[in-house]
Amino acid sequence: MSEAKILETLVARFDQLDKRFDRVENKLDKHDQRFDQVDKRFDQVENKLDKHDQRFDQVDKRFDQVENKLNKHDQRFDQVDKNFDQVKNKLNKHDQSFDHVDKRFDKLVNILEEQNIELYNIKSTLKKHDEKFDKMGYTIKKIHNQTARLSIGQSELDMKIDKLKNSTPEKNEENINSV
Repeated sequence: MSEAKILETLVARFDQLDKRFDRVENKLDKHDQRFDQVDKRFDQVENKLDKHDQRFDQVDKRFDQVENKLNKHDQRFDQVDKNFDQVKNKLNKHDQSFDHVDKRFDKLVNILEEQNIELYNIKSTLKKHDEKFDKMGYTIKKIHNQTARLSIGQSELDMKIDKLKNSTPEKNEENINSV
């Protein structure tokens, strides 16, 4: 084999190797293009994941705000519970005071009922005395009328006596005896 043939064989083999390398390179280029497409898709997915991360960060901030507000509300409710307990204690104290006042009012009602009974008794007694005074007034009027009649009768007698005294002495004795 001559050198030229060897060279030709080598060149032919190198050409075959070149063609194979070209095919491998074409295949690798196709794979590179596919990897580029996959990279693009991964980039798109990564961008979407970044957007989702940003949204999750916003949602996390909102959840933190909501949690803070809920904690504030819990604190307010705790304070309201404390205030209700204080009001309840005050109401219990007032209830005890009202019980004491109720007892005093009950005593006052009993006293007023007793005084009402006493006033009724006094009123009854006063009515009886009023009736007696009415009877006494009536009796006094009768006595006054009788006294007035007696005094009129006495004055008539006195006038007769005076007339008789002024008339003759003999007639006087007769008239005096007649009176």
